[in-house]
Amino acid sequence: MKSLHLLGLCTLSLPSFARAWSPNQAVLGESYDAGLFTPFEDLNALSETQFTTLKHPMFPKHGVRIKKSNFCDETVNAYTGYIDVEARSLFFYFFESRNDPAKDDVMLWANGGPGCSSSLGLFLELGPCRIVDNNNTKFHPEAWNTRANVVFIDQPVGVGFSYADHGETVSTTEDGAKDIAAFVHLFFEHFKQFQGRPFHLSGESYAGRYLPAYAAAIYDQNTRLAEYGLTPVNLTSVMIGNGYVDFYRVYESYYDMPLERPEWAQRWGTPRTMNR
Repeated sequence: MKSLHLLGLCTLSLPSFARAWSPNQAVLGESYDAGLFTPFEDLNALSETQFTTLKHPMFPKHGVRIKKSNFCDETVNAYTGYIDVEARSLFFYFFESRNDPAKDDVMLWANGGPGCSSSLGLFLELGPCRIVDNNNTKFHPEAWNTRANVVFIDQPVGVGFSYADHGETVSTTEDGAKDIAAFVHLFFEHFKQFQGRPFHLSGESYAGRYLPAYAAAIYDQNTRLAEYGLTPVNLTSVMIGNGYVDFYRVYESYYDMPLERPEWAQRWGTPRTMNR
């Protein structure tokens, strides 16, 4: 087992094979009919005006609509699209790396809330551009896609540009995690140039609940992929900043902070005034 550090909070353990898999190790098993699936493969062949729909026989209820975009960062290839789960559609942005998209790692970013669009992270934190006004953005030189291929996703359904045709919702984080795991597999199966690369889950705030569930779903799904002779997702790390992992522990710490940090007491009040 190896340990994956959650920034400033805890440690998540994953099997050692998560880093060891490479595309050359995937051999299609006899139980999987390769004739049922043809990968799209070439991101450059995507249209700028119409969505291309990607499917996989292992996930009959899931699909991905994706198209090219010149949005936000003109120095790299960028894409937008939806993860369709029956009548639910989760919106995402994908920006290739500025450094070496053919070799750099792949990362997924999720904001928390729950209910925060990952456009918050894109435009105000780690994304490739900053908002200037209602119609313009400016280049962000310290964006994470400087060294990684980054996906920003609006989840769960109803957040940001994600929507449901008939008001459908997701009841639990674990159910939502299955959709993310299916999307990740569809992405790597169709765009095999990224397959086997280190894959990182990252986020903040309530993503402290999302990301461990996503990692567990991807890990469980990897077992199934291996059974069919398909390449497991090379889940390498889970990175959580300022994570909302445990409700009770977080709120207990609010009492201790003013006692240990006088500057916090001056700004937020003492434990006595906080309890009023």
